Amino acid sequence: MHCSFSALDAYFGVSPGPVRFLWAEGGVVELASGHDGLSFPGLPYADAADDTGEPRLRFQCAEGDARPAFPQLRLLHDPAAKRFYARGGVYETLHTSRPRPDESTPELVLFEAAILASRYAYEPETEGLPSLGACGADCQRDLLDLIITGAHPEKGLEILRISGFLDSFWPDIAGLTLVDHVKDFHPEGDAWRHTLETFAHRKSPDQILSLALLLHDAGKLDAVANEGRRFDRHSELGERTARNFLRKLGYPQSVVDDVAFLVRNHMLPAALPRIPPSSIENVLRHPLFPTLLEVYRCDELSTFRGPDGYYEACAVYKAYLRNVRNPYRGPDGKKRALARSE
Repeated sequence: MHCSFSALDAYFGVSPGPVRFLWAEGGVVELASGHDGLSFPGLPYADAADDTGEPRLRFQCAEGDARPAFPQLRLLHDPAAKRFYARGGVYETLHTSRPRPDESTPELVLFEAAILASRYAYEPETEGLPSLGACGADCQRDLLDLIITGAHPEKGLEILRISGFLDSFWPDIAGLTLVDHVKDFHPEGDAWRHTLETFAHRKSPDQILSLALLLHDAGKLDAVANEGRRFDRHSELGERTARNFLRKLGYPQSVVDDVAFLVRNHMLPAALPRIPPSSIENVLRHPLFPTLLEVYRCDELSTFRGPDGYYEACAVYKAYLRNVRNPYRGPDGKKRALARSE
């Protein structure tokens, strides 16, 4: 049985995120007796967890301690029977645009409000939210993943900024508010506003793409001007920041490496028409290069420069793919010198 955000995902037709919430009758002892791989990390929104596979599982038990702050999250969903259970006044709250939390679990209000705003058409109050209190790596990773895989992560992230959560837990992200942009190139505002704007241009709420967008300019806080470049080497600095940030939250090494590749190379597509493909084949052959083009597209569109640079980069990449399949041409499109047979 699905519960919490997983039940709401099913109800509103939202694609499931990397975290799945399951309801269990009885208590933790009964759950543990029939489920291998359980752990008990002390998450305030789950009685037990299973991180042995994907998606990560979070269990709420009928006789457990985990209780949501917002009544919408008491919805249950039986996917086999295709039925929803919304007793106790829950159904009446599902289509309320301004959800109000109960007072019994204030420590969960911020966590749930940020996710509700990101994944559904809810507008929780943003002023006077109680602090999240203790939030370890597992809690922070769940929070971030559920926000960025929603349709509007900018809403949830802004709630975290207003509440002071970013300053307390994610200073690398909070630092984006300190990076001013030249209005001629970034009329949308500072690096924080620019980052939030990129999410509006995603074609899908992909986890890797979204993490890369969140962190693509994280190196600007440490970058210095050099030879006319205001944020010199910010991509390389951003890669280091991204790796440290994601490792701290316990992301798998594969995710860390994928996001780091996108952050380090996010400026490259703009220069693609001027670079010999043979000099960057290791990047062009990377399986995430199409995603890198998507990062570039979202980055460009959020500056109001338009998609022309993206289309030029795509044309170069398509020509490269065509040339590498041609045995008579090199990656640059030049004819190969064929050895003559004796």
